[in-house]
Amino acid sequence: MNRMVVALTLFFWAVMLAGCAATSEVEIEEGACYLRAIHGDVYLKIFDVDSDGNMGALVWQGRINRGQTARIRTTHASFRYFYNSEPDVDQPFKGGVDKACNDSDTVDVP
Repeated sequence: MNRMVVALTLFFWAVMLAGCAATSEVEIEEGACYLRAIHGDVYLKIFDVDSDGNMGALVWQGRINRGQTARIRTTHASFRYFYNSEPDVDQPFKGGVDKACNDSDTVDVP
């Protein structure tokens, strides 16, 4: 009986230790975030921005309907977006706004 109690106690502590070790690592997604259209449907072009503020490659483009989100990934955890707030009408893009993109945050766009 004593051996069984000792074995179960050791097993319990081994499982607890393994569980704590597995949950202590929080994965931070630098450069990943969600875009959310807050005012209405919007068509976006998203460009990567480096640490010096230089615009880089196009990383995403598309339409987001009001209240919806789209996930993007950037290389430098920063992006610049241009938008068309009337995606059904052919018109020039507005914007050039720089935003940070970290830890799967949600970034509101027009």
